[in-house]
Amino acid sequence: MSHDLDLPGAISEQMLSLFLEDNDLDTLTDVLVEALEEALAILQEEISGETLH
Repeated sequence: MSHDLDLPGAISEQMLSLFLEDNDLDTLTDVLVEALEEALAILQEEISGETLH
């Protein structure tokens, strides 16, 4: 099962470049941590939905 990466909270390349241009690394870190937490939640859902045969 695959998930589209078109998430509402997903960071765009343009947004990433603005964070880097403005040297706003704390905010960028927060956004990236949130994205990783969302990815982990998706993986946990997939794992818990699997059954052993």
